[in-house]
This record gives sequence, structure tokens and C-alpha cells, in this order.
Amino acid sequence: MGRDATEFELKFAGAPAAVAALPRSLFVRALTPAKGVWRRLETTYYDTGARDLEQAGLSLRLRIEAGRRIQTVKRPGSSPVVRKEYERVLGPGETFPAPAGKKKVDAKIAALAEALRPTARTIVDRWTATANFGASQIEIAVDLGRAESWDSAGAAYEAPLGEVELELKAGAPRDVFELGRELAAAAPLRLATRSKLEMARGLTDGGAYGVLQGTAPILAPDETAAGSLSAALGALAERIALLIPHITLTRRPEGVHQMRVALRRLRALEQGLRPFLLSEDLAQLGARARSFANALGPARDWDVFLADTGVLQNANLPDGAARLKIRAETLRAAAWQNAVEAVNSADFTRFLIDLLEFTHSGELQSEAALQAPTAVLAAKLLKRSWKKARRTAREVDFEIPATMHPLRLAVKRLRYQAQMVRGLYAKDQRAEFMTALSRLQEGLGRINDAATAGRLAEAAALGEGEAAMRAAGFISGYMAAEAGAGARYIAGEWNAIPKAKRFWRI
Repeated sequence: MGRDATEFELKFAGAPAAVAALPRSLFVRALTPAKGVWRRLETTYYDTGARDLEQAGLSLRLRIEAGRRIQTVKRPGSSPVVRKEYERVLGPGETFPAPAGKKKVDAKIAALAEALRPTARTIVDRWTATANFGASQIEIAVDLGRAESWDSAGAAYEAPLGEVELELKAGAPRDVFELGRELAAAAPLRLATRSKLEMARGLTDGGAYGVLQGTAPILAPDETAAGSLSAALGALAERIALLIPHITLTRRPEGVHQMRVALRRLRALEQGLRPFLLSEDLAQLGARARSFANALGPARDWDVFLADTGVLQNANLPDGAARLKIRAETLRAAAWQNAVEAVNSADFTRFLIDLLEFTHSGELQSEAALQAPTAVLAAKLLKRSWKKARRTAREVDFEIPATMHPLRLAVKRLRYQAQMVRGLYAKDQRAEFMTALSRLQEGLGRINDAATAGRLAEAAALGEGEAAMRAAGFISGYMAAEAGAGARYIAGEWNAIPKAKRFWRI
């Protein structure tokens, strides 16, 4: 019939020139004594116009390789590096799609057969060689070519494709992760978690690097806490990897913002789990996430300052404010370069590999406290964070904005955790508390932005003359007044929170 397998693969992306150099590099040649082989692969992906297969978690492709037609059906596995695949070589004249050998999969494809059409295609030259690494055999595949897709009107989109895949053929998954870490140190590559199909379809779904906006991963209600949390951490790793090119290649302000949100979600989840874990591994990942989020902070601060400071939006700025703005743009560019270097570093790639390895390692499954149903742990997690927020609020003087920063952090952590467990509770059960929490976080965020704007205005004016310093003083005073007004608003928003029902109570 065909081959039914579980694919374990770590993928990297990079500039085509950097990827093309790998087969002849000393690093790869030392790993692969046998000479590698080049092949041309043309792969067409099929789905309905409404993407019914995609919604069912399936992909269907037909690959032409060395004159053979190879059909493959794939579906996600237990982690971002695992996929199930059902492959068969089609004989001469054999109809496509052919049965994959799985009843439910075949039934789904058969029901849609008449509506299936090509939706994407990749054409690559692939170099493959086998590396003996550790106790394992790992196939190294270098893909160079292009991805194509078509929108509903038939318009074609195209982008270059350069990838490196490490696929476990025999041995232990840990060797794949370790080889990935060594590869990241040897070549200018970034971790990639999207499939070629996802990359190709992304061309018609908002750009070559995927949709920028995202939501919090949702803990599954029908699993143990360990399984649900592993999946959530894997989803965060995927999200972080997806956002890298939005920072390093296109330098989109929203890319830095969304990356910081993803890193903070990871940090919030780690902080919530800390009392329930014996191992320190997740805590160390959380600390690294915090470090990278901090490295991105100045770029985000300058983006917000230049976009949201009203006085700087005037087309006819007085000389002092104009000089301040020019200096601020210079400082932003420098902060952005630091942000790009941070996420483009081998350290960041190793961090993501370590996070993926943690989600796959089963370490959470070994923790006794995480064998309970997800809802039980979620209630404990939110209860602790809620108590922390209330204790923090007692130290706040709602007439003094500067005292609110610890409360903002506590509220943000609580909200991130609440968003990740929202799938465990009915919408009407959680709506009141979540709405009040959202309003509070947004208000605290505006106060923080106002305080940051005053600080940045002074930094931008430094050395730019007296007129620039006067403009900075005006901005600082205006922002301080705005923060003061916001503080009085926050007092009311905080008082509304305890009145809302704590939806996690069992």
C-alpha cells in the first residue's frame, strides 16, 4: 500500500547564498563522509478552495522525483518537530489521489476529491547526505528553489526558498537537537517551524513570512496538565520562530511587539508553573526569554514614542521639536539594530532549539503535580497569580503613577495566564473578569507609555540644544499630566476587578 511513518525533523531557513554554501562547507563535509546527491523536486499541494484539508489538519501533495510520482499525506504530530506522514509511490496510470491506507484520512480526502485543486507548489534542487552523529543517523537536506501559490482569482505569487532540514533516520531525538545547535553556531541560519506548504500559502495570506497577528496558545481541556502545557510551549516556540523574519528581514514594528508578547507569554507560563516543578529547566528558559524580551524593549519603546507622541505628529514642528524627532529616529535605528542582532544570534537560535527539545523531552510528564486534569492546575495557577496581583495592589498609591509599575507586571502576567486557559471555561463564565482585566492592563500600559515617553524625550534632546530641551520638557510635562489623569482612571478599573466573578473557581 504505502509507507506510514512518523517524521522527526528540525528545520532551518536562511538566505539562499548561505544555504547553498553548506554542502561544501567544512562543517557539513566533516559530518558526511559519503558524497551527497542533488535532485530536482517539484511538489504540488492540493486542497479545496475553502481549504477543507487544512482545516482538518491534513496536507496532500504530489511530488515528481526522478520520474516517479510520490503521494504524501501529512498531519501534525505531538510536537512542532513531529509529523505523521502516509506516503506511496503511484504506479503508471494510477489515479491521484490514491488511498493512503488510513480509513479516516482516506474518507476525508475521498469526500473532497472532486473539489481538490492545486493551491501551492515548490520547485527545489535538494542535496541530501547522511550524517553519523552521536548514536544516530541524521539526514541533512539542503533545499534551494522557489515557492509558489495562487489566490482565488488565479493570481500567482512567488518567493525564493532556502532551507536546511535535519531528519532523524535512526537513533535518538536528542542528537537531532544537538546537531541543530552545532549547525546554528556554524552557519547564519534561523530556526523555522513552518512547512513548505505553509510558507507557500503565506504568500497569499499576508506575505512570505506568514500572518503577523496571533493569539495566545490555549490549553486543551481533554488532556492532563503535562500534555496540555507541552503543547502550549511548543505553540509558543512556533510563534517565536515565525516572527524572526519580521524583525530581521522586514523590520516591522509590529514584529518586535508581537515577539515581546510571545516571549512574555512564555515567561508568564513559566512563572505560573514554577511552584509545581522540581526541575529548574523551564525556569532557565523563562530567564532567557526575559533577557531577549529586554533586548527588544528599547526598539519597541522608540517605535511607540515616535508613533504615539502627539506633538511629534505635527507636520510643521518648531525647530527644537524637529531636532528632537530626528535624534529620536537615529536612536530608534540603533535600538532596532540591537534587536535584530539579538534575534539573529546563535544564542537566540539555541534558545529556541532548547525550548523545542524541552517540549519534546517528556520532562513535564515526569512531574507528579502535572498529572492532574488541566482545569485543576489552571485553577491553582490563576488563584496564585490573582493573590499576587492583590498583594501588589496594596502597595500602590493610585495618585502616583510611578508606583503602578509592579501592578502592571502582575496584571499582565495574570492576563496572559488567563488567556491561555480560556478554552477551559465557557465564554459567559469568563467574560466579565477577562473584560475588566483587559481594560485594567490597557490603562496601566498607557500610563507606562506616558512615563517612558517623558524619559525618551529627554534622552533624544540631550546634546541637541536648548530648544530641543524645551521641547522635551513640554513633552514630559504633557505626558506626566496624561499619566496622572490615567492613574485616577486606573483606581476605578482596579476596584471593578474584585467585583467580577473569578471564573476559575471550582
